[in-house]
Amino acid sequence: MSKIKKFKLGSLIALSFLILALFSATELRAADPVKDLKFGTTFSYASFDPANDFAGWFSVEIGLIETLARLDERMSPVPWLAESIENVDPTTWKVTVKDKITFHNGQPVTAQAVKASLERVIGMLDRAKDGLLIDSIAVDGRTLTIKTTKPHPTFINALCDPYSSIVFTGEISDLVVYGTGPFKIDTFRPNGNANMVRYDDYWDGAAKLDRFTYVYLADVGTLTMAMQAGELDATLNVPGPSRHLFVNNPDFVINSVPSSRVLFMYYNYKNPFLSDKNVRRAVNLALDKKTFCDVLLSGSCLPAAGLFPAYLPYAGDKVKSEGYDVEAAKAALDAAGYKVGPNGIRQKDGKNLSLTVYTYTSRVELPILAEAIQAQLTEIGIETKLDIMESVEERLGSGDFDIVIYSLVTTPLGDPFTMLDNLIKSSGVYNYGKYDDPESDKEIAQMAGEFDLQKRAQLAISVQQRALDDNAFGFLGHLSRTQITKKRVVDLPNHPSDIYGVTNKTDLKQ
Repeated sequence: MSKIKKFKLGSLIALSFLILALFSATELRAADPVKDLKFGTTFSYASFDPANDFAGWFSVEIGLIETLARLDERMSPVPWLAESIENVDPTTWKVTVKDKITFHNGQPVTAQAVKASLERVIGMLDRAKDGLLIDSIAVDGRTLTIKTTKPHPTFINALCDPYSSIVFTGEISDLVVYGTGPFKIDTFRPNGNANMVRYDDYWDGAAKLDRFTYVYLADVGTLTMAMQAGELDATLNVPGPSRHLFVNNPDFVINSVPSSRVLFMYYNYKNPFLSDKNVRRAVNLALDKKTFCDVLLSGSCLPAAGLFPAYLPYAGDKVKSEGYDVEAAKAALDAAGYKVGPNGIRQKDGKNLSLTVYTYTSRVELPILAEAIQAQLTEIGIETKLDIMESVEERLGSGDFDIVIYSLVTTPLGDPFTMLDNLIKSSGVYNYGKYDDPESDKEIAQMAGEFDLQKRAQLAISVQQRALDDNAFGFLGHLSRTQITKKRVVDLPNHPSDIYGVTNKTDLKQ
């Protein structure tokens, strides 16, 4: 064979190896798995817009939007999109915005853009208007001088609320929101799944994940099975009784943190039975909260003494409430004039003591509690009916109820005032049972202008104690925030506030 022919043959062989090598490299790159963390939930939303009801909580959790301040692990507010936040006087705050942050459409986050975002939400959402109490906003470079309508000790806490998230106001709707978070919108089915993709120009460094998918499954049983089958990477919504399926399983990690989410009962003061303090006291005494938490909910909550969890400085042993005592419950009904009838149901003036307990299905633990409560109230002679609904909001708003078992995050912003103002104040937006105590209203009003943290705590203790002494509500338990993830999930925060979720540091190990 000539040298020329040998050279050509050698060249062809070399070229063939090069082509194969290039093809293999391309094939390997194409085969690299996309890092898409699938987060399962039983909660659905119809909007991304933080000015639309509570949609901001959803949009912060999925990494779309952010606030000027955020809560740290100790539930104290610290700057986030803000470089600094300074309280100048009781009605003046200076907020300096970090430089070189952009919205997802590439537009810069200027102080003027922040002003427009805050003014938009207080013009659209009463809850934001009442929470922020903004009177005026002046802009000078990257600094905003914000005047409030009255002294506002917790203004920085209000800046942590998801409704205060900073969004591009030039183009916004329920389905189109340009935020500042590590992920931007890809596709969204209202009341269904949200598909997010990495925002490469994120101000704190591009996310390690390529995608983040919020997977809505209406049925908690389906969600639990999907988690078991490996179709989901993480969830917060596996009910306590099902968590044993993931314990001691090397494929999963369970992480729990104490939260301020309280399970409690509204009592309707307009109900002729529940307007009697003795009846409310009997109901509270009849409930075995320790068994509820330890057995029915498999240790996923702690019995509640009051509105706030024990680890906060205005809760725990700072307040006193009566414990489980069936005989004392019966004695309270005797004192109220209710005698046991022939069928075991107590009667007064020829009328059975009969109550309907309402609750809803999206908080999976509530129907479980409802059945146990029904049994324990029946034991002391109260005829108890259950009505488990998809939603109780309309019934609460109408005032047409006896007892409603409900769930609220009581310190989402790291301070007790908002919850006391909303739930216990006579005109509070969450005071559906119409509890009315003038002294509590006075102390809540005092709290609104009190900047001293110790004095604020003492007022919070006093207001709670008065409600406990009145048996104004039935506080059942404080849920732990339990997150279950696949072992390969890295740095997915489980924050006690119930606000935060995926970050740019969250990752999936290969």
